[in-house]
Amino acid sequence: MRRTIAPSFCAMAAIMCLLLPVAKGQEPNSAPAPPSVAALVKNYLREVVKSASFAPSDRGGKDFIFVGTSRGQSGGWRIVTVGSQAKPSVLQVSPALRDPYFEIGMPSTIDAEVDGRNGYMVTLRGCMRYQCADGRIGFAIYSSQSNRFYVSHVTTLDNGSYTVTYYPKSGILDSYRKRLDRMMCSDNGVSRPSTLPIKCAAPSEDESGQIETSR
Repeated sequence: MRRTIAPSFCAMAAIMCLLLPVAKGQEPNSAPAPPSVAALVKNYLREVVKSASFAPSDRGGKDFIFVGTSRGQSGGWRIVTVGSQAKPSVLQVSPALRDPYFEIGMPSTIDAEVDGRNGYMVTLRGCMRYQCADGRIGFAIYSSQSNRFYVSHVTTLDNGSYTVTYYPKSGILDSYRKRLDRMMCSDNGVSRPSTLPIKCAAPSEDESGQIETSR
């Protein structure tokens, strides 16, 4: 089952943006974040870029996921999950992703989906300024189950070849590593994916890892 996250394009003062929970085969159902949820989020995020909601299977109510820029001078991307049961509470706050390869990030390149029974993952794509095509591009997966980011960098060298680096250097689950590889291989900013130093599966071999997105 997959979920779509909808662009909010809203500052924290106007955080009651639309949250679109989408299950595969269903139409989007708009639902604003309750004021009590919004009040909690702005303690952690300077600005919300995208948001989502889903119903966990182990308890009632909805969980709201917010992706945005972290408060504080260091900034970076951060993900906050708030449960909206009888008394809303912050369920999880991700570490900040401070990485120059994510200096530029577009809402259209941020997605989320259910990961396991009650977990979820968020995928992000970014780049260094003026280097978003055959330059320095970053890809990240945030896992709620481990509360950490898994990152890969694609760097284009002066001779036109690519290097790929993963962070952390080891310990990335195979499923996340494959997802990062699919993201790199299918990215429009990589003009020659067949020359990446990783195996890019043919379309017929690739797993269906695409996430439904709202328009």
